[in-house]
Amino acid sequence: MTSGSSQQPRLQEQALLNHIKRLERSRGDTFAVQIHLSKLMTFLQLPECLDVVRTMMAREAKKAEASLFPLFNTDLFVVYPRGALTKMDEALARVGQVLSDDPFFADEAEAQQEFCTYFNLDTQFEELIAQVQTLIEQRAEQDLKARTQRRGNGPGKPLDLSNLAAIQKAIAQADLSTMTSRQAICEVGETGRPQPLFYELFTSIGALQQALLPDQNLCSDRWLFQYLTTKLDERMLAWLTRNDDSTLKRSFSLNINIASVLSPRFLEFDALLDKERRNTIVIELQMVDVFADIPRFLFAREFLLDRGYRICLDGLTTLSLPFVDRRMLGFELMKLHWTPQLRQQLEGKDGEHLRKSIEDTNPRRIIMMRCETDDAIELGHELGISLFQGYFLDHLLKEKISREEAAERLAAAMTRQRRTAGQPQTATGA
Repeated sequence: MTSGSSQQPRLQEQALLNHIKRLERSRGDTFAVQIHLSKLMTFLQLPECLDVVRTMMAREAKKAEASLFPLFNTDLFVVYPRGALTKMDEALARVGQVLSDDPFFADEAEAQQEFCTYFNLDTQFEELIAQVQTLIEQRAEQDLKARTQRRGNGPGKPLDLSNLAAIQKAIAQADLSTMTSRQAICEVGETGRPQPLFYELFTSIGALQQALLPDQNLCSDRWLFQYLTTKLDERMLAWLTRNDDSTLKRSFSLNINIASVLSPRFLEFDALLDKERRNTIVIELQMVDVFADIPRFLFAREFLLDRGYRICLDGLTTLSLPFVDRRMLGFELMKLHWTPQLRQQLEGKDGEHLRKSIEDTNPRRIIMMRCETDDAIELGHELGISLFQGYFLDHLLKEKISREEAAERLAAAMTRQRRTAGQPQTATGA
């Protein structure tokens, strides 16, 4: 059989349908399996992991004379002959083993059943056709939505070397005061009321792009974007050097590149501060930046600590946290990215390992970031974490309420919604 993977990506679902229809006469000798990679939680965020799985299955499909179809939603579909049943079962078992650290497999027996959907073309031919047609419809809906969004918002031109100079010039001439945002890092105790400890200052990339470069996609290339952020750091430091905003006289944090810490612009900024003022400033460094060049980081760390700054490691996830030693690296604080799946991860088979990593780090030194719901606060408290940042905290501060009061308001709003939905609708004339 020929592999469906040779088809263009946009034709995969239709190619799969055509392939299955061609097998109708020999349906008793053919089987198919849909591998639901789209159900994975953390590995879905790591394209390189999905590429490894696709490569593994492509090799097995070739050995078994099977056809492999990568679908739009990251799932894989394999159609294989009866003689390859054992080989495919072994291949899928190996894939499951490679992905076993994903929280999706917390309930191992149930997850194994949900991870793969098998079809016997002899008895499930119509069911398989219906499933593939559903996938075709879903792909069409996604493509339509993507086209609509491109027309409405547009991702813009990709960032490359040809337009980098123009973008740098626009940034150099921009007034960053209208694009600088502040977000509070709060302590939330037993009262449930957030107490701001300091504010993170950052340039809103969305606001910058909308105001200056609506036709550019600043995030299209990771490393060019990383370079671009050093130019934003320069502008931010220049703005801070001459700014007399009273909010800057309070504690704040700066999320900047290591290269920016070692730049003349930072030295100018540092020269304006006394030791007491530096002690109130937190310098946040991205994990990717730290581990990209350890010697440079170690030098920058010693410089910052010697000058009296506090330092924080940003960009940690539940995958990276167990591999980072906060004390050895010399960070006072670390930021852990909250996700809705975090509770499920903690209750999964590797939950104890994750809890121990948090305990070893010292939960009092962890900032739970990107908190969008009350569950983030509740879960943080269960882990011993008391520092939080995110839109949910912004809401509590703006409304001057506690998390308990926010929950009561939400419950009341949902009750009113249910009552309204249950009332008969009054007919209106044309």
